[in-house]
Amino acid sequence: MRHTSWLFWSWMILSLAFSPVSFAGEDGEEQSSPKIEYLEVKPKLVVNLAGRRHYLSTNVQLMIKGQDNLERIQKHLPLVRHTLILLFSDLPPEKVADINEREKLRETALHDVRKVLDEYSDSDGLKDILFTEFLVQ
Repeated sequence: MRHTSWLFWSWMILSLAFSPVSFAGEDGEEQSSPKIEYLEVKPKLVVNLAGRRHYLSTNVQLMIKGQDNLERIQKHLPLVRHTLILLFSDLPPEKVADINEREKLRETALHDVRKVLDEYSDSDGLKDILFTEFLVQ
């Protein structure tokens, strides 16, 4: 009897542990919470820096929350690209050589892109801007 009882409880515990039953909130959170998407600004940005002897080549990705926001911001990608080119052009090389200065530049880029999107549409969903490549020569 003890052996049968032990087998029964062992089987119950294992079947519950490996059952496909989901607990409340697991699937609901995934469906109700918009996914984070990344939108690459293509082609990569290449601009002259101050003095014309240096240039900046960078890949930029926009972190966007939600498919609707992604589609809306994607329509304005030429405007985003233009804003970033104007921001990066004619910067002094020392302004982009230091990691702390690059972080400030990233924050300024995020602010400027949000501002221009709000002017023409809506910046909702734009969470961050990431430099996935950053080359100064």
